[in-house]
Amino acid sequence: MNKVVIIGGGIGGLTLALALKQRGIAVTVHEKYDHQQHHQTGFLIWSYAIALLQKLDVPVHLVGTPLEVFEVHGRSGQKISEMPIGKISRSHGADSFEINRRRLIECMSDMVGDDLEFGHKCVSVENSKDSAVAFFEDGSSDEGDVVVGCDGAHSVVRAAIHPDAELKMLDAGGWIAVMDQHPPSLQKNRHMDFWQPGCKAGVADIGNGEARWYVGFNHRLPDDSVSKMEQIKKGMVHIPEVIQQCMEMTTELQMVSTKAGDLLALDPWYQGRLLLMGDAAHATSPYAGMGACAAIADAFALAEMLDQQTDVEMLLTEFQKQRKPVADAVIKESRHGLDMSTSRSRFRNWIRDWGLSHIPEHKMKEIVDEMVTGG
Repeated sequence: MNKVVIIGGGIGGLTLALALKQRGIAVTVHEKYDHQQHHQTGFLIWSYAIALLQKLDVPVHLVGTPLEVFEVHGRSGQKISEMPIGKISRSHGADSFEINRRRLIECMSDMVGDDLEFGHKCVSVENSKDSAVAFFEDGSSDEGDVVVGCDGAHSVVRAAIHPDAELKMLDAGGWIAVMDQHPPSLQKNRHMDFWQPGCKAGVADIGNGEARWYVGFNHRLPDDSVSKMEQIKKGMVHIPEVIQQCMEMTTELQMVSTKAGDLLALDPWYQGRLLLMGDAAHATSPYAGMGACAAIADAFALAEMLDQQTDVEMLLTEFQKQRKPVADAVIKESRHGLDMSTSRSRFRNWIRDWGLSHIPEHKMKEIVDEMVTGG
């Protein structure tokens, strides 16, 4: 493999670029924006994906902080579970991290260096005999052995392969924000989740004196014409103290609206020498905390195959065969997580809360093992 053209400078595209550069394969990343996006958000990256980033020498300690304990609070605000994320993550070789997304993107962009082109909006892609070509809004183009669409849920590359593919919107959405301070009720290296009827909220330490928080509703979408804070106040059954503190420490300009949608049945992920990965191939809602992890794992697996395999058709077939079952499982788990954490049924919530509060220690270890390893 001589050169790979990557469309999209998000987590997946940058991970793929670093993994290919580490293997001596030429790469160009084309990012449609002419700057790093201004909004700050955060996410949880599990141990198995952190281990992959560390293999690429990404300094994750500079852009986030290890997660030690994940708390879940039930329908009445009571704590029903504490998951020992830190201890079990380290038993698998790497911490799980709460991350400031913008800090991570900026760090990885710097590492990719001159091979990252900003302000290159891809408008179309096509196959040629022994290569693939990407065309950009400014009239330029770039040709490689393979063009990889890492351009997210609204992928231009996907539109060339599957013109009629659409996200399945889940009638759910909310807001996420990053603060440059800690709410008093939040301990360091801790994540607190609150599962209420029709609503899920959470807050987490992300290091560097920062915290992230979010509120998401099921069967309710953000209304840009109404105050975000008022929508939260009206939508939550009760506002936990730590979420109230977050609201008082955050301006509405810091709050980024989200709408949940996913893409489960897409097949195939490739056509000729065009390939999809990450959200372009298997977009997932934010409720499983696995979208970034899946993109990182996609990128690392693809880089290894591109380094070892010369038959492009066989390579792309094998990549999908290896990664699609994992991605489909993540999407299904995300849908299940949305349903379980935001159910409006009093009986289901009571059963859920009772069950989580009575998990035996060995069973809890099995659950966390699966989470941190992506199993």
